[in-house]
Amino acid sequence: MVQPQLGAPLGEGHPGLLPEQAAERAFGAFFGVNTFIELYWIRHLHASREVAGGALACFLVGGVAGTLLGGRVADRIGLVRTVQLGGVLAIPALVGLRLAPGPAVPLLFAVLSGIALNIPFAVLVKLGQDYLPTRPGTAAGVTLGLGVSVGGLIAPVFGLVAQAYGPQGVFLSLCAVPVGALVLGLFLADPESPSDN
Repeated sequence: MVQPQLGAPLGEGHPGLLPEQAAERAFGAFFGVNTFIELYWIRHLHASREVAGGALACFLVGGVAGTLLGGRVADRIGLVRTVQLGGVLAIPALVGLRLAPGPAVPLLFAVLSGIALNIPFAVLVKLGQDYLPTRPGTAAGVTLGLGVSVGGLIAPVFGLVAQAYGPQGVFLSLCAVPVGALVLGLFLADPESPSDN
């Protein structure tokens, strides 16, 4: 029996779909913030609906910037290190979002959270395609499609947390989600480039 090796390319003893699992956690955090950010601003930070809408806009604009930045960073430091960097940056960004006082200062952390959570998204799809070079559509479906689906299924769990502890409880829980993605990211291996074959 072949022993699974962590970080081995899929189909060669890989223990699981690590890029997909990392994507699930990243999307779970994304959907959690996206779903509850306005409620958090209104109920916990006592902001107006307009400012709460602005917080959502800041998060989403940060997400666009993070997606673009993730590609640029991956070109410089590699795919795996970029995924790991996204996890590292997401933790303090989400902690700052949860702990910053008043309705204005947390807007900065909404942008930073959007950036950090989106840095690994496109990179994880590319990483999955590199792990399955002969099946890029399957790889994209597994990393992006399944990641989005499972990440979206996590949102009702955050709804239960919100019911019990309010939106501030959701944001406290969200601070832990990138830790799981970061741990999974530590087990990712750089895929072989075509020139290595």
